[in-house]
Amino acid sequence: MILKYPVNYIAITQYFKTGVHNGIDLGWNSNYGGPNQPVYAAYEGTVIAVEKNYNQTDTSGGSYGNYVKIRHENNIDTLYAHLKYGSVTVNIGDKVTTSTQIGEMGNTGYAFGNHLHYEVFLNNVKVNPENYTYVFPGQITSSDKEATKGLLYYTPPTPPSPPNEEETKEELKKQIKELEDKIALQSKEIEVLKEELKENENYVFTYNVKKTSLYEIELYDGEILLIRNNNPEETE
Repeated sequence: MILKYPVNYIAITQYFKTGVHNGIDLGWNSNYGGPNQPVYAAYEGTVIAVEKNYNQTDTSGGSYGNYVKIRHENNIDTLYAHLKYGSVTVNIGDKVTTSTQIGEMGNTGYAFGNHLHYEVFLNNVKVNPENYTYVFPGQITSSDKEATKGLLYYTPPTPPSPPNEEETKEELKKQIKELEDKIALQSKEIEVLKEELKENENYVFTYNVKKTSLYEIELYDGEILLIRNNNPEETE
């Protein structure tokens, strides 16, 4: 399953580190959505947890503030934290896709400025989102190499080229000619068989034999033996 980065401007301000920072933080740019840029679902799925009424920034603790958690296929969940107060647009049970805006980047909960904290769970275990999430065509990445280390890029499959009209016509003509030649050959074979059948039907030969004699006659396939008494005074 290929996840899509949940914001359209991608700059990683803090990377994943097991047990220390179990997700990645995504920053913002004033030219691309600003500090409250829209946040979208990373893949189609169902919303399984929501907090939308958190209205403060904390200086300590580990609060997500306003957040959304989505369950996807293949035992994968994603979580989007520190969303702006009043921006969360979904509820538990809602179906979402990558075009569904679920909120806006904010700084609710334990945050030091506007950003999106993004987590990926595999079988309920937090894993590095960079290993599962891709930059899609149309998304913008930061010019700062330190903010884009390890990014994966999704390349859509190239659609097949439309068939060449002239080549298609020539191929169809070739197939038609082959079928016509085959039909003509079969027609000739049919005529030959008809002639052979006519010859066999019209071919009659006669043996004149004595009635009291014992004869052995070999017949070929399709031949019929007719016995006729040519002497009307005798009975068979």
